[in-house]
Amino acid sequence: MDVDTPRTEEKLRESLGLDPVGWSLAPAVRLRGWVATGVVALVAALTRLIGLAHPSGLIFDEIYYVKDAYALWHNGYESVWAEGSDRLFVQGDVSGLTTEPSFIVHPQLGKWLIGLGMQFFGADSPVGWRFMPALAGILTVVLLARLTMRLTRSPLLAGLAGLLLAIDGVGITESRIALLDVFIGLFGLASVYLLVRDRERFRARLARDLAGTVPGVWAPVPILRPWLLAAGLSAGLTCSIKWSGAYLLAAMGIMVVVWDLTALWRVQARSWLADGVLHRGLLDFLHLVPTAFVVYVANWWSWFAHSGAYKHGWAAEQRAAGTPIRAWLPDSLNDLLEYHQSMYAFHVGLDSEHPYMAKPTGWLVQWRPTSFFWPSEEEMGFPTCGSSRCIQAITSIGNIPVWWAAVVALIFGVIVLAWVRRDWRVWVALVGYLGLYLPWFLYWDRTIFTFYTVAFVPYVVLILVLALGSVTGLLQPVPGSAAARQEAELLAADEIGPGLPAPRSVAAQFLGFQMSPMRQGLPEAWSGVPVWRTRGEGYALMGLLVLAAVVFAALWWPIWTGQTVSYEFWRWHMLFDNWI
Repeated sequence: MDVDTPRTEEKLRESLGLDPVGWSLAPAVRLRGWVATGVVALVAALTRLIGLAHPSGLIFDEIYYVKDAYALWHNGYESVWAEGSDRLFVQGDVSGLTTEPSFIVHPQLGKWLIGLGMQFFGADSPVGWRFMPALAGILTVVLLARLTMRLTRSPLLAGLAGLLLAIDGVGITESRIALLDVFIGLFGLASVYLLVRDRERFRARLARDLAGTVPGVWAPVPILRPWLLAAGLSAGLTCSIKWSGAYLLAAMGIMVVVWDLTALWRVQARSWLADGVLHRGLLDFLHLVPTAFVVYVANWWSWFAHSGAYKHGWAAEQRAAGTPIRAWLPDSLNDLLEYHQSMYAFHVGLDSEHPYMAKPTGWLVQWRPTSFFWPSEEEMGFPTCGSSRCIQAITSIGNIPVWWAAVVALIFGVIVLAWVRRDWRVWVALVGYLGLYLPWFLYWDRTIFTFYTVAFVPYVVLILVLALGSVTGLLQPVPGSAAARQEAELLAADEIGPGLPAPRSVAAQFLGFQMSPMRQGLPEAWSGVPVWRTRGEGYALMGLLVLAAVVFAALWWPIWTGQTVSYEFWRWHMLFDNWI
């Protein structure tokens, strides 16, 4: 383009990977996207709510989080419980609660949420303890479906993403137990969804503001970016569940700066690198980090409001002893900082052995799942199961066809989608790996578990769905990309189109798939693309994977939900010795 030629908004939008001015999703496609979302929400509700009251007692870390949640709602801070309170609590006897503050190593928001369910259904009800985690699991499925719909515009892929998450064993088991990590999955995914919305709005506004200008002008700097601010708020909520959310916040911050830089480069803005790093990078930081920090501190409101909470009065004690520390801070903030230093020391020093501890190298293949529940026959009430030995077990095993296929999809996504095709959408999935998986390698010597994967299982599913979308032809090229231009040229030359073979990669052509044009297929209102663009071999692969995942879910459902089965049945499901 001539440097003196004013650019149209249309041309700028194409450069920024946006659809033409005035484009909108077809109503039929939009409607079916919501239908697909509703269906997977129903599946998620069934897999997470049916039999939620079993087991009837506190299991695994529920012995901490449930009682802490009750203490928060009644004392205003986590408190010490008398010995033997676990058994009394499930009977509705809360007499073991004291007013002595307890040293707790996670922020309070997750326990407030668990306690909210107890307010609705009662503190003596297992449904009360587990309802909010179950709701979080359902909402995560819904949110993943909507994110996938926004990225791919395919109701089929949106439904596929929601379905695979709805029937995943990690997602199911941890939505049915009162733990904290499922809330990280929800708020973390919401943060990424909001980041995608900000990317769309920022680029659309950039194209509109630069319309009629020539290359080399300064790009306007938007002072307020509402979607980015909302992403910071959601990231703050994620950190308010567990500190691991801070790594996701860092990954998001890097990604939004890179997205801004590439946008400025594509519109040939003046001093795009310096402008992107110094101006927009600073504004991105201010939208995300201070917002998340304020939200995080605000979620300690109850701790601030109750003088009996743990570490309250520490600064005053130091001053009275003549050894003040950080005297420049207000006492309440000084107390909270000291509390956080104690929490950090606990986390980095946690190295006690546990039979189900697992290094992150095996997480992506579910090498060492976590056993949440294994009661004695007496605790089960001596049930019958048609065998000499009956057991109940809850083991957080992911849906293996999904997890193992996702490893291949991850490699495909990094090499083909991210590197070769420069498809920005794959980074939406990769940010989950970067922010919620890779940081655990920094804590190699810590006692950590595979069940932490529930925080990033939505991204495991998303990378798989994007890869399947690519091989089926359902993932259309990004507007303005090299792939989009090449496809337009082939269409104009009548080399692809109705009645002709769909565009395929060199590898697919080598395997002999280029000679099979699709004449009949899923209607465009469901697939999101014309029938001619889809590939039969891709549909076959997708169908086989879905069938395998559904069969696995049906067979492993009793192991995910603690049903009474024979020992032989359970042992048959332990495919590897590492699962036992």
